[in-house]
Parts: sequence; structure tokens; C-alpha cells
Amino acid sequence: MTIIFLIFLIITFVHIILGLALFRQYPTINDYLHSFSIVVVAHNEEQMLSPLLESLLAIDYPVEKLEIILVDDLSTDSTFSLIADYASKYPFIKAIITDQKYSDYKGKKAGLQTALDLAQNEIVVFTDADALVPKQWLKSHNSLFTSQTGMVIGYIRGENIKGLKRYKRIFSSGLFASLCSLGSAFSCSGGNLAIRRLALKQVDGYASIKDFPSGDDKQMLNLIKASKYKIAYNSQIKVIERQRNLTSEQAYQQAIRHYGKVAISSKTYQIGFIITSLFYLSIPVIVFFQPSILFLFWLGNIFFYFCASLLHKEKIYLEDIFLTIIYPYYMLYFSCLGTFTEAKWKK
Repeated sequence: MTIIFLIFLIITFVHIILGLALFRQYPTINDYLHSFSIVVVAHNEEQMLSPLLESLLAIDYPVEKLEIILVDDLSTDSTFSLIADYASKYPFIKAIITDQKYSDYKGKKAGLQTALDLAQNEIVVFTDADALVPKQWLKSHNSLFTSQTGMVIGYIRGENIKGLKRYKRIFSSGLFASLCSLGSAFSCSGGNLAIRRLALKQVDGYASIKDFPSGDDKQMLNLIKASKYKIAYNSQIKVIERQRNLTSEQAYQQAIRHYGKVAISSKTYQIGFIITSLFYLSIPVIVFFQPSILFLFWLGNIFFYFCASLLHKEKIYLEDIFLTIIYPYYMLYFSCLGTFTEAKWKK
């Protein structure tokens, strides 16, 4: 059991390194204001859009350095009428419908490419129809766009979520932030994402990833990471994701979609995922023979989660200690489902 103990000790040490890496300080600028193109692609979102649009209008940023591009992705409800109404009132808002010439772009990518072709400003920033953005959103992202930065990924906080959903959001965001700080960014949230327009042009926009029905944000991150630009993580500003009224089946399918991105990850990440999966599957057997070793498993995970909560200014609850044990298997289960089956969420 000495070798097993050593393995657990190494894994604990890795969790500590990942936790400490969360507090990396990125270079910032203070005296230059980039121009921003905000992009929202919506499909049948008439019930969710108005609060988002009002929050976009409330952003504290010079209007002459701002444009908002709202794309109706072939909705069958009144989504386009709603965004067209806003566009008629504000000259810096553009309302468009996905062009049929992008019909070979799967999923949301046709709408994203349509918006990208229209964007005029230096930085393209993305959010979702069910989000609420804070007033300082653009100023915060702006400060992280030095001359070497091509992409800034950010934090999304779920609205009134509890238990495993809350734990999942904090842990996942912590993992995004930690690996980004170590120069190995592997994923992000498309609801709080800013990319230099020149970097998008350099990787040919969404043309090279048009055949994938989902994972737009993760695939674009991989393209930017492979370019000359660096990626930064912004933990200082929170975009709020409003909760939808989902059935249990819809929530189940949504989880499959969110975690089913192993196949579009790098080979290094795929190998790491397999090794990690085998490790977690072996834990119940190992703990059965040596229960005390569970302490090491807990220690590293709890330390990392504590650091992620501290970084994102989130409270820590007693139940989080128990969720530390449950979450890896939750993630493993839905990652496997998403790899071998196709989610029915947002089809």
C-alpha cells in the first residue's frame, strides 16, 4: 500500500499546486479603452432576452466604443421582433437573422460567424440570452487585454443555485482559471468570453470548427491557444446565468451536453481524462482496504475548492465537504455519456 499512499500524496500535492495557481496576477492596462462588439446569438429566446438587453444597455462604457450585435438564429417565436425593436431605438444595436449562406455551419456557429463578419470593433465579447451582465463588465475585461492577450475567459455564477449545481459551477470555474494560469487553458464558458477580433480572423473564425454541433467556446479556445496570443482569466466580474424552468429530463440532457466535450479536447486532455477516470474508479476499492487514505483524497480536493471559492468570492458551506466526494463521479458519469451519446438539449 506504500505505492498507493504515494500516488494519493502526489495527487494531493497536484491539487495544492492547482489551488495556488488560481491566484496568479495577470498583466493589466489602465489608460486605454478598447472598442467592443457584444455578440448575442438567440434561438427562440423571447422569454429570456429582455432582462439581458436591459443589462447590456446599463453597461458603464463609452457608447462610441460600443456596438451590440443581436443575431436571431432562425427562431420560430418573436425573438427577432424583440431585438429589432431594440435596434430601432438604439443606433449602436444591430439586429440580424442568420444568413442561409452559413447553412453548413452546425449548431450555433452560423449565428456566431454572421455576427463576426459584421463586427467592427477591436474586441468581440460574447454572452448568452439567459445571462445578466454587470455594469463594469467591459471595463473589467478591457483591463486584461494587453498587446499579447488574445482571449479573456470569465466566471458565470448561477442564479439562486444550490447543492451540487453550485459546487459544480465553482469547481469547474476554478479548474478553468487554474489551468489557464498555468498556460494550459482547456475550456471556458461562452456566456462570459472576450476575444480580440484580429485573433479571430487569424484562426479563420468559426470556419475550421463549423462541423461540430456544440462546444463553440471550447473549440475556439483551443484555436486561440494554438496561435501567438495568450489567454487570461477574469475572476473579478461575474455574469449571472438566470435559471430556466427545466424538466428533470431537460436538466439531464443539459448536463450531458455540458460535459460531453472530451472528444473535442486535445489529446493530452483526453489521456489525462482517462487516467483520472481510472483513478477515481479505483478509489472505492482502495478505501475499502485502507480507509485512512481517504483523508488525503479529501484534503487536496477541499483545498482546491476552498481556493476556487475564495477567488470567486463565494461562500463555503458544510455540505461542500461531502460534495467533494460526490462531484468527481457526477462529472465522470456525464462526461462518459456525452462522449458516447448525443445530448438532446438545444437540438
